[in-house]
This record gives sequence, structure tokens and C-alpha cells, in this order.
Amino acid sequence: MKKEQFYPLGIFLAAMLGGLVRYLVSTWLPASPDFPWGTLFVNYLGIFCLIFLVKGYLVYKGTSKGLILALGTGFCGGLTTFSSLMLDTVKLLDTGRYFSLVLYLLLSIGGGLLLAYFLGRKKW
Repeated sequence: MKKEQFYPLGIFLAAMLGGLVRYLVSTWLPASPDFPWGTLFVNYLGIFCLIFLVKGYLVYKGTSKGLILALGTGFCGGLTTFSSLMLDTVKLLDTGRYFSLVLYLLLSIGGGLLLAYFLGRKKW
């Protein structure tokens, strides 16, 4: 068997681990009606992991494609959550927390882009 045939299994297992980490963070930073700190934190953590480990360190070290796929697509994909970002956005909108809504979107999208940009420019 070719090792490429095992890539989906590695992605699947890493996604389970990423989802578990997201769940554990949500128990550590419980949801607040005022601001979704947990979702923001896991998305920042996912950006850091994806850029640092996958784009930077692992590629620099010549790590296998399978491990990069497992960590990037699997772990980071399971860890981060666009759907929760949208759900939190709708909840803030529905409850009239407009300042928190704007701040959350600015920190999530703008902060995420800045974090990715600055981490991506770093030479590992």
C-alpha cells in the first residue's frame, strides 16, 4: 500500500484531536452572552498552529506531506470553527450587543489576518 492511502486516516485522527482541544478550551473559557472569548481564542490558536507549524517550522524541516496534511487540514481544521464564529455573530446581533458584535468581527477577521500576516512573514 502507498503511504498516500493513509493520509485521510491521519487527517481524520488529527481532526478528532483538534475538535477535542476546541471542546476543552470551551470548558476552560465558557461561553459568555457578552463576548465569545472561547471561539476567538481557538481561532487564534488555529492560525498560530497553521502558520507556525505547517507553513513555517515543519516545511522548513522537510516534514512529510502526510504529517503536514494531518496537522494543517486535520488538527487545525478541527480546532478552528468558522460556523461558531457565524453563530456567535448572529447571537450578538439578535441580543442587541452591537459593540461586542463589531469588536468580535474586527478581532476575529482583522486580528486573524494580522496574526497570519506577521507569523507568515517570519523566517522559521
